[in-house]
Amino acid sequence: MLNVSYNTKKLKAVCTRIEEAQAQLGPGPAAELHELLAEAESFLTVDELIDFRGGDILAGDSLSFSFGTHYRAVFNAVGEKIPREVDGSVAWGQVRRIMLIEIS
Repeated sequence: MLNVSYNTKKLKAVCTRIEEAQAQLGPGPAAELHELLAEAESFLTVDELIDFRGGDILAGDSLSFSFGTHYRAVFNAVGEKIPREVDGSVAWGQVRRIMLIEIS
């Protein structure tokens, strides 16, 4: 199972308490965010989530997923040793831990 953590207590509150998410984002986007997180935790690797959800690989060790009409959740790969491809990019098919760093 993919492990999702949160960069701040505020992000964790939005992502673990639907009432907080609804207050911050509105009912529709809050439900979609919580669905995204549930989907993430149902996969073994980030690659599976990307294939299912259509995420965008960003610079560095980050990726994002759109939700709602204009929000996106940005995640970083985390761990002591992030798996890498030969070219130095993240080997998302081997990543099992991500951290939500931003909702914008």
